[in-house]
Amino acid sequence: MENTESTEEEQPTVGTEGTEPSAQSVPEEQHMDFSTEIMSVTEMEQSPDSSPDLHEDNTQESEIPNIESLQTTDIEADFPPDFDKFWKVVEDNPQDFTGWVYLLQYVEQENHLPAARKAFDRFFSHYPYCYGYWKKYADLEKRHDNVKQSDEVYRRGLQAIPLSVDLWIHYINFLKETLDPADPETNSTIRGAYEHAVLAAGTDFRSDRLWEMYINWENDQGNLREVTSIYDRILGIPTQLYSHHFQRFKEHIQNNLPRDFLTTEQFVQLRRELAAASGHSGEDGEELPCGTEDITDPAKLITEIENMRHRIIEIHQEIFNHNEHEVSKRWTFEEAIKRPYFHVKPLEKIQLKNWKEYLEFEIENGTHERVVVLFERCVISCALYEDFWIKYAKYMENHSIEGVRHVYSRACTIHLPKKPMVHMLWAAFEEQQGNIDEARRILKTFEECILGLAMIRLRRVSLERRHGNMEEAEQLLEDAVRNAKSISEASFYAIKLARHLFKVQKNLPKARKVLSEAIELDKENTKLYLNLLEMEYSGDLKQNEENILSCFDKAVHGALSIKMRITFSQRKVEFLEDFGSDVNKLLDAYDEHQALLKEQETLKRRAENGSEEPDEKKLLTEEAGLASAQLMDGDMQVNQAAYNYNAWYQYNYQNAWNYGQYYHTT
Repeated sequence: MENTESTEEEQPTVGTEGTEPSAQSVPEEQHMDFSTEIMSVTEMEQSPDSSPDLHEDNTQESEIPNIESLQTTDIEADFPPDFDKFWKVVEDNPQDFTGWVYLLQYVEQENHLPAARKAFDRFFSHYPYCYGYWKKYADLEKRHDNVKQSDEVYRRGLQAIPLSVDLWIHYINFLKETLDPADPETNSTIRGAYEHAVLAAGTDFRSDRLWEMYINWENDQGNLREVTSIYDRILGIPTQLYSHHFQRFKEHIQNNLPRDFLTTEQFVQLRRELAAASGHSGEDGEELPCGTEDITDPAKLITEIENMRHRIIEIHQEIFNHNEHEVSKRWTFEEAIKRPYFHVKPLEKIQLKNWKEYLEFEIENGTHERVVVLFERCVISCALYEDFWIKYAKYMENHSIEGVRHVYSRACTIHLPKKPMVHMLWAAFEEQQGNIDEARRILKTFEECILGLAMIRLRRVSLERRHGNMEEAEQLLEDAVRNAKSISEASFYAIKLARHLFKVQKNLPKARKVLSEAIELDKENTKLYLNLLEMEYSGDLKQNEENILSCFDKAVHGALSIKMRITFSQRKVEFLEDFGSDVNKLLDAYDEHQALLKEQETLKRRAENGSEEPDEKKLLTEEAGLASAQLMDGDMQVNQAAYNYNAWYQYNYQNAWNYGQYYHTT
């Protein structure tokens, strides 16, 4: 199944498929090191060194407007009348893919180049994997006779998705159409483009059309030796049409003379090998020659040719057999890939499962190069699933530090700008490498993008704490308390701040003040009282008796439910019984507790008569049970349930950016 989506298929009706087959890998020069290639995408040359326009067009950046320059000029430009309406939609919500489709369709219909440039450039900053739109953009430039600009658009697209067989084919066809056939450098330019294409995308399982196109072009040029060289490479690569390539290779061998499709060195070596095998020394004039000289005897010449052909096919048969075995191991995985290109629509669970299993198989059985290529293919189809980016980065940790950084950078800055976990892992990675400032920047930038996410604020605090910046950690928590959007959120951060002050900075008075102030604002929050008691219990109980009793009194006389007040009252009595220094206080606490029990009985009778809501009664019972469980031990160690972060990790984060429309949570 080849990537055969056409440009027309790429342009969807709104709300339907509008994306393109592609995948990403990063080739550089012929001596490839895949550990570093994926991180040097932006440095990848898309034309060969022998290409004249590669050297002549170094000034092309000034010829191709970028987004920044467009922003200064489009004020003066006479943009189409409805451009602002479409632009505002995507500017307000860059994840609205349907809005982008409308915008790009509009600028194409209007054929307004400045507006189109602005729209396409901004679109690709969010969706660089849509190969069909790179083709549309290049065609638009070409229609305006901007050949150099069109070439630059193709190169930018190939930098973004170098595994896109379709985009490489479009680019090479573009070169064939626009380069001067009379120019002696044209063929070397096209050949260089083919070489970069097969280096970048030639190991893709569905790259057969590219190889076939390269072979046919060299055949048309009469370069039989180049054709043989290409077959030598493709026959060892597991691709979908591996058998077809071998059949065509055998036809190539049978239909041409060895002297024509072998290099001189290969021809001489093979002739000597055959001569040695047949026992001919080549010293006698009647014997077969061992050099490049011709054989005059027609019968011997035909025999040698046939022997050479047989030997060449025999050698490549072994390569084919091994390759066939490799293909068979991957065939089931490849057949299960139904959408190898990018789309904002969610993938089926069976597709995600197949990608995971395929990656595990390749990691265990394949070469590093093949693993990287498969990951690059995967993050095209699964670009909106952070699990795959994280898996990719974790794999690269054993191979290339810069490779890990590049994977995280692409995921966080382009495809998953609002997913917290991948940003946190990137920051943790940079911290591991000693790049503390970069880790700070990553977390701060993300927090500015997604406000109110507690897990990011707490990670920033822990980062500063780990590196001895206690004042900065304290300041971050104080800011969180001050800027909280609700009382309960402020209480959550107040608990965190108090624990930091007490446990890390050993400042009990300041921690006590924080919780006391929080209790004044949120008198019904049980966790505040529990944390205050925990801190007070952590000191000398005899010296700290008054503070502990004060905390109990705040809870007992506060706005908590009757059951919670009784729970705290009971614990107060137990504290005075176990550690108190004044019997009068114990007796007063006991009387107070009895009064609360009577109050509870009164409320219970009212509830039985229907004057109290059953749901409220149930809530109070559960609340009391929670506190009882957490106050069971005399040392007042607070159960972890008291610090349930889950609600805060999700604070203000329920699809705030409407990302859920793009994929299902697995």
